Amino acid sequence: MRRDLTGGSAGFLVAVAVLFLGTRIGWMAAVDAAPMSDQLWYFQRAAGLLDGEGYSVGGQPTAFWPVGYPAFLAGLFALFGPGVEVAKAANLVLSAAALFFLFRIARRATGSETAARAALVLAVLSPTLIFYTELLYAELLFMALLLAGLDALLAALDRPGWRRPALAGLCFGLAALVKTQALLLPACVIAAAYVLRRTGLRRAVAAGLVLHAACLTVIAPWTLRNALVLGEPVLVSTNGGFNLFMGNNPWNRWGNYMWPAPPEFTAATEGLDILEPIPDEIALDRRLNEAALSYIRENPAQALLRVPYKLDQFFRFDPLPLEQAEIGARRNGQDIGALVAAVTPLAALWHWVLVVPAFLFPFLFPWALRPRDAALAAFVPIGYFAAIAGVFFGEPRFNLPLLPLHALLAVSLAAGLLRTMPRSGTRFGKKA
Repeated sequence: MRRDLTGGSAGFLVAVAVLFLGTRIGWMAAVDAAPMSDQLWYFQRAAGLLDGEGYSVGGQPTAFWPVGYPAFLAGLFALFGPGVEVAKAANLVLSAAALFFLFRIARRATGSETAARAALVLAVLSPTLIFYTELLYAELLFMALLLAGLDALLAALDRPGWRRPALAGLCFGLAALVKTQALLLPACVIAAAYVLRRTGLRRAVAAGLVLHAACLTVIAPWTLRNALVLGEPVLVSTNGGFNLFMGNNPWNRWGNYMWPAPPEFTAATEGLDILEPIPDEIALDRRLNEAALSYIRENPAQALLRVPYKLDQFFRFDPLPLEQAEIGARRNGQDIGALVAAVTPLAALWHWVLVVPAFLFPFLFPWALRPRDAALAAFVPIGYFAAIAGVFFGEPRFNLPLLPLHALLAVSLAAGLLRTMPRSGTRFGKKA
């Protein structure tokens, strides 16, 4: 018999809540970081939306970055007043929502209440997820929407009807307005479900049609806004060419986000500065997209050899939240250098404990707990976003929304391997 997270053991729920709130509120209390870089851009765009300026930079309409996170912040500010602390408090709610959906996904994928709880605890205690609670990045909102959509999609593949795929489409549509990369994930998951024989062709096609219709319905108003304001029906954002060129140009050997950028790259991107209005961002997007494709066509070997470096950047431990927390705290008169130095080794170790199983999973597939379900719920989404990084450029922050799914893969492998051992009392294989 299935139970909700709130059912069966109040003690476990209380313990998880204490761990979740204690670690995150403790970190936020110790680190009072002022927004900077991308965070400041998001905050300023949200304030502009609230003040009636529209989605613009310096009075000029923009769609360079997706509107989802600034619009979310603007909605919060309209309800609770504009403030950094409002946004940080929302991070707690978003993280809690994401972990709730992780539990549901893990329970469905493993068929085990114990395994789902283990995955939940691993994610709750993930230092990287804790660190980002203090920062104003779009990743936590994206993570919540992504896992909500994935939960609804997996349920839709198990049961007939249109409500679940429509709900999944709603979630993925909202997620795409935060990060455009979410657009094609549902199709990949549905295709994988058919290949893995987790669903039949008729149900896969029906679910896919309903899901994508709902997804495009969510996105359509923003596309129409872009057509009216920018002159062309840009689906979500205009930074695709810049992102492709960032990882495919003559000056980027490692396939990462170059900062500071070399002068040649700055000149090629026409001195683009996200804090300033972009004269014609649609035309620039096209020019950079063509420049990137030309580089790939003319240097196929170099482009291919760069892929492992991009993947290394994608999967590696992310020091960004610690670096920006330290800088932001210094701007607020705090010195947290000793704290950052103390937590970094443990955070890096925890990261690799979560991430390494994703590399082992294809080789240990037969021994994983319900391997086809785990592959569909976690390995396919992780592989999808890794493939995007391999084409564009790699950055550890892009892997952040997937860390809960890494926890699921880790538990699936560990539980499956433990199940092969003759140990009495184990509950990992027991259905919830």
